[in-house]
Amino acid sequence: MTSSSGSPSLSETALSTGGETLKHRRKRRRFRQFFFAILLPCLDAGLWLGIYFGLSTLTGSYNQISASSYLIPLLTLMGCIGTIGGYRPKTDFLSLRYASEHLIAGMIGLSISALVVFFFVSFGPNPTSSRGIFIASVILFALGSLIIRRRCSSILMKGESSRKFLVIVDEKIGPVFYRDYQASDQREAIHYAAAKKELRGNPVAGPGTPAPIVELTHLLPHLDRESASNYEGIVVAADLAKLDERVLQRLGVINFEEIPVYSSETFYETFWKRIPIELISPAWPLESEFNLVQHSNYASVKSLFDIVIALAALIIALPLFLVTALLILLLDGRPIFYTQPRVGLHQRVFKLFKFRTMKIGSDKGDGYTREGDSRVTALGGILRRTRLDELPQLLNVLRGDMSIIGPRAEWTRLVAGYEEQIPNYHFRHLVRPGITGWAQVNYPYGANLEDTLQKLSYDLYYIRNFSLLLDAEVILKTLHVMTFAKGR
Repeated sequence: MTSSSGSPSLSETALSTGGETLKHRRKRRRFRQFFFAILLPCLDAGLWLGIYFGLSTLTGSYNQISASSYLIPLLTLMGCIGTIGGYRPKTDFLSLRYASEHLIAGMIGLSISALVVFFFVSFGPNPTSSRGIFIASVILFALGSLIIRRRCSSILMKGESSRKFLVIVDEKIGPVFYRDYQASDQREAIHYAAAKKELRGNPVAGPGTPAPIVELTHLLPHLDRESASNYEGIVVAADLAKLDERVLQRLGVINFEEIPVYSSETFYETFWKRIPIELISPAWPLESEFNLVQHSNYASVKSLFDIVIALAALIIALPLFLVTALLILLLDGRPIFYTQPRVGLHQRVFKLFKFRTMKIGSDKGDGYTREGDSRVTALGGILRRTRLDELPQLLNVLRGDMSIIGPRAEWTRLVAGYEEQIPNYHFRHLVRPGITGWAQVNYPYGANLEDTLQKLSYDLYYIRNFSLLLDAEVILKTLHVMTFAKGR
């Protein structure tokens, strides 16, 4: 459709394809999905078998090959890589963060598969794989599979700059979405549509921000199956309850026929793995499905997991525990441990244990630890960056105060202020706090109220989406944080 002057209408402008044909766009999207679902796992399997049997062939009869010696490591390695998003199309395989997590996943896979193959499967008359070939194969596989992902991602991302989202905004949710999208790593183009005519032409989030060029009711008649395919998706960053019923029906048809239509909350969960506190109501726990609820199977497995991991970690880390305590005693004096009242499950207060990293009396000052904080001792800075100061919290886990994974246990003094300033902050106390958690590994240390809001959004995502797979991802990401000393 064109205007009376012969120029394209606003609706046509919003639906322009950017020079790429619909056929090519669909073809690329289908191939990308097929690649990560089918081809990439096959490439990994072929790479592992090629490396393992290649090294075995080069060494002659030195290696005793059995099905378990190559199948168990393969499945374990692919499982570890899968937990960090190694088979998800939207993972940023070119980032240094993913590279480190991928290599750490390879080390975890090596440890688990070696334990199974050499301590369980190889007992008795079963042939034993060469440990040298086994370790070399895993190392080469970890490096090779990372190179494959980086190379393939570079190729598949060519032409992706033309991807875009259609975002329907209102005056309340629209500014929140714009702010968070600008702060994210996503770089797709955005076309804004106003949820109601009064918003058309007005900046989405204040002066200097883009304005919706078309009203939703004017756009929808032109949003057929073909034009909708020009978008990666449609995001409804507006109050669904206030949208016209005909608009909702049309969006429902588009969602089923061609491209996904996301509510703002669904988009946050799918792309950013968090739930913004601004978009939920006090009835949120009643409106949503939660895996981690009291007396559920998940909760029981998690409790058992906590006890086993805490005991094993204390035993393994005992020499490090003793050395750290001795260093604190020699360099900084007594006390070795620091205790502080923290808020836990159902807002019950408990005493948290940590190695002391700050000068005595520091807790009487600022409640946040700043970059280069003078209160932190030289040894304490090292302990904080490597997260070793949190080792004594394993005792809190055994006492039932904490979990291995969960929201950060906050100081009672800070919680009192958060409860007054942040609506629905109490939701994070629906579960036990953790030594590490989804917020801690996805967002840097918080030093103000805005940081607390952002971390809370990740905590809410964890509370709703808890699973053993998500916990495994948190553990791998925690190893990444510890390896690169990202604590404070």
